[in-house]
Amino acid sequence: MIFLFLSILSSSLIAVIFKIQDKYEIKLFPVIIINYVFAVAWGLILNKTKITSEIFESNWIHVSVIIGIALLVMFYMLGYSTQKVGISVTTISKEMSVVLPISFSIFFYKEELTSIKEIGVLLALTAVFLSVYKKKEKGKEFDMKYFFLPIVLMFGIGFIDSMLKFSLEEFDVKDNIPLFSAISFAVAGIVGLFVSFVNEISIKDFLNWKTILTGAIIGTANFGSMYFLFLALARAPIQSTAVYGINNVGIITVSILAAVLIFKESISVLNRIGILLAIFAIMILSGMIS
Repeated sequence: MIFLFLSILSSSLIAVIFKIQDKYEIKLFPVIIINYVFAVAWGLILNKTKITSEIFESNWIHVSVIIGIALLVMFYMLGYSTQKVGISVTTISKEMSVVLPISFSIFFYKEELTSIKEIGVLLALTAVFLSVYKKKEKGKEFDMKYFFLPIVLMFGIGFIDSMLKFSLEEFDVKDNIPLFSAISFAVAGIVGLFVSFVNEISIKDFLNWKTILTGAIIGTANFGSMYFLFLALARAPIQSTAVYGINNVGIITVSILAAVLIFKESISVLNRIGILLAIFAIMILSGMIS
């Protein structure tokens, strides 16, 4: 169970560091690029497969490239959403993305759609709305122009998870997970560097020690969130569905505790109802409740 705990901690740490980064006015995009350098490094360190030119002829390389581009876009959205709408709302939306891979599995791989799963999907969508909803407060209005961020994040991460499901079902990925992950992270980093060049982002922004340190921490947490989850799935003495459920519920709980205790984010009654619905929905969709 230690790997499951480390996965939860890694995922929660990403949102916390993004929030701290905003406080110290560290530029977001250079941090994201450096994050991928460290994520790739961890993937290569832990990879046990011999790397040859043949890897670029593998049947899964194109999927890895697509996922890499999506990772860059969604990681930027994750950081931006954390800064603009808060940790709790962003985390709920991120975890509610589980609706998409479940729908993908039902329609494309003919997995059973039970009545309890239908309820879970409806609860998940309701939970996203309630957790996002903010009342205007005196002197502290919630800017509704950022309302789209958690929604885009939910569908974007859901797309990535669906592509991972597609990769595992259709290609020889199971024995190459660290390398598959490293290549996806590398693609994200390369595309990010190209975007930086087009936007004429100064090299000084990358060489700032705060930027490098923040990117290193996020990159390690980013890789760890996925790597430790794989280890938990392989070694935990419980079913995989329960592992996914505990992981998602744990991330929501830890992230919201951090938002309230560290950053003093306000949680309304409706937001709390949304959080409880989110936890309940995830438990249903992961099979913890049947």
